[in-house]
Amino acid sequence: MRSIKTKLLSLGMAGSMLLTLAGCNLSTPSSVGTIGDVEIPAGVYLLAQYNAYNTASGLADLATGETANDVKAVLKAECTGTIGDEEVTATGAEYIEKLTMRAIEYYAAVETKFAELGATLEDAATSEVADNADSMWESNGDLYEANGIGKTSLTSYLTNAQKASTILQLVYGPDGTEPVSDEEYTDFVNNSCYYIESVEIPLVDYNTYTMADDDQKAQLQALAEQCRDELSQEADSATTSSSALYEAASTYVPQAMEVMGATMEDATQALYYASSRLYTPDDLSTYGDDEYNNLTDPLDEAGMNQWTVVDLGTMLLVARRIDPFKTYTIAQLTSMYDLLTAMKSEELMNEFYADGAALPHALNEGAMKTYSASKIKKNV
Repeated sequence: MRSIKTKLLSLGMAGSMLLTLAGCNLSTPSSVGTIGDVEIPAGVYLLAQYNAYNTASGLADLATGETANDVKAVLKAECTGTIGDEEVTATGAEYIEKLTMRAIEYYAAVETKFAELGATLEDAATSEVADNADSMWESNGDLYEANGIGKTSLTSYLTNAQKASTILQLVYGPDGTEPVSDEEYTDFVNNSCYYIESVEIPLVDYNTYTMADDDQKAQLQALAEQCRDELSQEADSATTSSSALYEAASTYVPQAMEVMGATMEDATQALYYASSRLYTPDDLSTYGDDEYNNLTDPLDEAGMNQWTVVDLGTMLLVARRIDPFKTYTIAQLTSMYDLLTAMKSEELMNEFYADGAALPHALNEGAMKTYSASKIKKNV
């Protein structure tokens, strides 16, 4: 599950780099103005624009021979995508402008809310910022420098992430101004999450990265069905013991490996193919959408507590959905999983977007034109 820091920032700032004035001519403006009482440093603006470009380039209707790294082509191309709840069709330049504004409004809203709450970051959060900045700089220093990226601004970006995470706790956490109740958590788990027991039967030999051919897949399907039938014989239909799941994995996963022409040298590795866990809406969304979900639809068709075989492309998942409250209390589940983030991070992000858009804008058009998207560099 993604953390609040990852989720809020990936959606709010849409990227992992913050551009600064490092390497720029001293005559360039250090700020593009203010949103509310928050000054928007040029580096923050450039980061928002850079990542807006990356989003737009993936949506751009490019001509044959043009690529996402062709800045001029992307800026002229038609882009269609969703910004907030709005379906937008615009030129690349216009699309980037909209996304950039949305991102800096979000940034300002986080800074404003953090100040209003009189919040401070804990030492652990500050240390995490420093460690992440060091790691990112080590990995991408050349690219950062090519785009005028400074480590100080990178640190500011990561600090904003930690502030968003802190706000989530201060508002919706146990001691927050609007704490989530056990009843709300219970309703969320029952109606928005799936607790799934499973054994994975691989369809890929990861030693050679080859997919099972038709004959192999037929054999693997038969193994998966045997595994399903064995697990269905468990005396307690509501839960499966960990030992039963592990035994099933230890029995059938090595056989699956043999079908693929591979061997499992350490039999205990099979245990990693057994799982019993809660899937949040974010987790489930990776398997499909409301129209069809490759994981939940087959489980729903099988019914609660009923084992089935789900083809997920790279594996056959022998799985079933169960009621987690047969085993755990809501207090135990909230300690095991970050349900607060799963429940409230999107709501908080939407508040940040709306609050940022509503703040007074005193932006310097000339400064923003100075940092034109046409100056973005995609190659080092």
